[in-house]
Amino acid sequence: MPKREDPEWSRFVGPDHMLDKLSDIMGQLAVFDTLTWRELATLERIVHRRRFMAGEVVIRAFTPRSGLFAVVSGRVHVIRHRAGEPDLILDTLGEGELLGEFALLDDSPRSTSIVAAEQSELIGFFRSDLVDLIQTEPQMGFKILYRLAQVMSKRMQVVMQSLRNLREALHKELT
Repeated sequence: MPKREDPEWSRFVGPDHMLDKLSDIMGQLAVFDTLTWRELATLERIVHRRRFMAGEVVIRAFTPRSGLFAVVSGRVHVIRHRAGEPDLILDTLGEGELLGEFALLDDSPRSTSIVAAEQSELIGFFRSDLVDLIQTEPQMGFKILYRLAQVMSKRMQVVMQSLRNLREALHKELT
């Protein structure tokens, strides 16, 4: 396995160190749930797995994006850093939830930090791995990109509904 030069991903353990079959876990994740068992076995050789202790930083805000994470076990906090104020926990994600999906599409800086709320295990999937996969297994790459688009679309719908609700509440408050 080639060594990754990206500090965000350098702490990951390669496939030779995996303790159980990732294909079972990955097949339940939204981005990978349409893959066949053969495709999951291929993906199993590509993804990276790491355990984090409670309080350990998984992703630092303002660093370039390089890939997505999926929570295999445990919980992680999504944290917004605010100048001169205490950090704000925006959300807590648990088993089977994805974070950092946009990282598969661009490398703009991450807007939040992710910190392990308890001992947690995560799977990481690099943008460069996705690009390689699209070139070598285009049908599989398409399936992942299509599901990624669906997941992101659902998230955007939730955000838009939240904005509509806030707008309505603000309108009622002002009238």
